[in-house]
Amino acid sequence: MNRIALVFLLCSAAYSQALPKMGSGLEPPAEMLRGFLLGLADEHLAARRAAIAELKTPEQIAARQEYVRSTFLKMLGGLPDERGPLNLRRTGTLDRGDYRIDKIVFESLPNFFVTANLYVPKTGSPPYPAVLQPLGHSENGKAAAGYQSLGVGLAKNGFVVLAYDPIGQGERTIFYHEAIRGSLVGSSTREHQMVGIQSLLAGQSVARYRVWDGVRAIDALESLPEVDRERIGIAGCSGGGTLTTYLLALDQRIKVAAPACYISAWEEQIRGTGPQDAEQQFPGQLEAGINHGDFLIAFAPKPLLICSTTDDFFPIEGSTRTLVEMKRIYEALGAPGKVDRYVGPGGHGMRQDTREAIYSWMNHWLRGAPRQPVAEPAHKVEYDEDLYATATGKVATSLGGETASTWNIKSFAGIRPAALPAAELREAVTKLTRYQKPAGALNIRSQSRSTGVGKEIEYLVYDSEPGRYAPALLCLPSSGSGAKQAILYVDQGGKEAGFASNGDARALCEAGHPVLAVDLAGLGETGSEKGGYSPEWFGGDNLTWMALMDGRTLTGLRMGDIVRGLDVLAERGLLGAGVLGVARGTAGVGLLHAAAIDSRLSGLLLDEPLVSWRAIAETPVHRRIFDAVVPGVLGVYDLADLAAAIAPRPVSLLNVRSPLGDRLLLAEARKPYETASRAYRAANAEGAFRVGLRRFGEPLAQTLPGR
Repeated sequence: MNRIALVFLLCSAAYSQALPKMGSGLEPPAEMLRGFLLGLADEHLAARRAAIAELKTPEQIAARQEYVRSTFLKMLGGLPDERGPLNLRRTGTLDRGDYRIDKIVFESLPNFFVTANLYVPKTGSPPYPAVLQPLGHSENGKAAAGYQSLGVGLAKNGFVVLAYDPIGQGERTIFYHEAIRGSLVGSSTREHQMVGIQSLLAGQSVARYRVWDGVRAIDALESLPEVDRERIGIAGCSGGGTLTTYLLALDQRIKVAAPACYISAWEEQIRGTGPQDAEQQFPGQLEAGINHGDFLIAFAPKPLLICSTTDDFFPIEGSTRTLVEMKRIYEALGAPGKVDRYVGPGGHGMRQDTREAIYSWMNHWLRGAPRQPVAEPAHKVEYDEDLYATATGKVATSLGGETASTWNIKSFAGIRPAALPAAELREAVTKLTRYQKPAGALNIRSQSRSTGVGKEIEYLVYDSEPGRYAPALLCLPSSGSGAKQAILYVDQGGKEAGFASNGDARALCEAGHPVLAVDLAGLGETGSEKGGYSPEWFGGDNLTWMALMDGRTLTGLRMGDIVRGLDVLAERGLLGAGVLGVARGTAGVGLLHAAAIDSRLSGLLLDEPLVSWRAIAETPVHRRIFDAVVPGVLGVYDLADLAAAIAPRPVSLLNVRSPLGDRLLLAEARKPYETASRAYRAANAEGAFRVGLRRFGEPLAQTLPGR
């Protein structure tokens, strides 16, 4: 066996044998971070339950309603200040005897087209009561059979119904490309997440677009002579249930509501499918005490029917929890008969029995009919293309105009970070990343050791904060630990990637550097792809969302991992005059932030780092950058500002990457870092800052700052 193969086997053995075993007193790393975040969520939810239990008078409930509305608007990033002209127009009509279907287009924002179907009764006397139907995540939007059936059933019961395509669905594909006759990123959930991650940079949510479409859809209903504007209800399923819930909390014009297959409670939801589409959760949501029930409290005491199913992935146990809560609220408001629940058998979706429950509820509260069962009338479902409101079935090829992505890019263009003094920048870093200075004992636990050719590897863990630990590999060259500067190494692939046969951490140790390779929060052993959508696009989006909902960020958690890693090196006598930080990929974002607050990092080398947050804001499509996003950062600082704040400590950025992960040309990579270059020139350390290239196979040790 040759020397290289032997080294690889020894390193691999050290890694595999050192993993904590069940019964070792350590929770497995893959479950540890999730458990920590769930623990934070439980604390927030317990505090919220205590606050809700104190709501006993109409005045207390009114105060909670105002809190929910104002907090939710902040989480959305606000709503547009002005309502532009709807420019509503009918593009066709289907006459079905006792009802008709108008195909319509309106603009919720200037040149931002919403495609919709309007179901209008042809019996009885107008003006009719109306029901807005936000839609769930059907790829064909308003043409999905269950949603069509609800529209027809309500029309046959004497209601005008407006069913509109959400962004990313039906005729409103965001990233449509004619060459593939579809989305460049795939499903509607991917489209929502893509825009949602970008929106977070500006402190906004993609739900802002969804809610505003719904508000303008109510405007559209009110503009129609067939509609009685004093009798407007809302009923949507799944993602449409989500939007129903948001809109009933914010828009006072809604008189009756029936959200379906959404209402649960985060106590149960977060341990089930967990966070889902980008519009279904918000940074700081749990910390602020906002649960499913809060949106419903904001609607009380108007008539509310919660529609659930026994086997939904929105847990029925959470629906029951929320129902109990709402019954108490409605009782306190003197309206116990105005809240109820229908539970159907089976799984998720707009089932016929659910639709029939909605017919009964709307008939009773909007038309004054007795509360009694209503059978679904016989009807037919239309072909998708017969419902198109555009000529081609796609806004992109028929009308053009804006999408949520292009609107973001244009809106964010004017948001530029201010040049903050060093002290203010550190304060902003702490605030936006929600970094918490590590407290408590470091509590280093050595798991195992292995002596290989030219080095000794120790697998250890240390506490980053109470309830959360970081796994690490400490590699000491056998020639002596003080021969060369110690390195703290972090890798988006985890420490295992750094100690692979061609790994940089292994090579740096063989070159004589003591190396502490750390699995930062959500990476390596602490990462998990459980839950979430499309790991190939977004990585561990479930963990990222959980951290955000708790009022933390993965970047802030990773800063704590790094700062405590420096403490480990100090404990082992390896700190010396400082530690060189080395990172690969998006792990470099956490390292840059840590260096801005901890001067023990005497220099940085970032290999394949993300170029900037500005690039995400200006680029329609990105890949696996979510864990590096800091909400609201866009107008405060960018990665180049962090590099500038580190001056005169040496910083090298090699093979800088775009938000899609491709290597930028050197001129493209250097341009965003002109501010950092100026800062180093001002500090008389121009040679200490470098944006450069690394050749394939070039040893990282040859590119370290100072060489």
